[in-house]
Amino acid sequence: MQYYCLMVKTRGEEKFKKLLEKRLQRAGKDIDIIFFTKKLRTRKNVEYESALFPGYVIIGTQNLDLESIAIIKRTENFFRFLNSNQDIRALHGKDLEYVTQLLKFGKTQGLSKAYFNENMRIVVTDGPLTGFSGKIFKVNRRQQRVTVLLEMFKNSIKFDLGYELIKPEQAQQKQP
Repeated sequence: MQYYCLMVKTRGEEKFKKLLEKRLQRAGKDIDIIFFTKKLRTRKNVEYESALFPGYVIIGTQNLDLESIAIIKRTENFFRFLNSNQDIRALHGKDLEYVTQLLKFGKTQGLSKAYFNENMRIVVTDGPLTGFSGKIFKVNRRQQRVTVLLEMFKNSIKFDLGYELIKPEQAQQKQP
């Protein structure tokens, strides 16, 4: 499977996804449209979902042909392919690693399980933030959010993901 990144109208990602799904289905095209969302909590502990990468949609396909490209380009809220509409390339390297890592946890990124060690550093034990420890930009303990900094899609992207605080003993019980 090859993955491609599309820039679309910010806050128009869901509409774009629904329109594109219908158009591709009518044309008999087998393309997976991925719009990553994240679960967060408000201060009052109410969960809600929002876009993980506002303005970006990922598509996955075995073969991106000219007809599919034309359908995508004519869909409302579409801006461009990354790198450009003239230089359409599948994701590779770190971009592909990040996308496949996030796909392991589904299209909606839930809360990661984490605790703070004796040095007051966050330790992620389970969930979508696993493996991002070197790229954690900021930790908001009050709102239980971690800001992750990624070099992705030829840009530096910061995004927040929620975490659930656990006791260190619980983390060690999970390990064999």
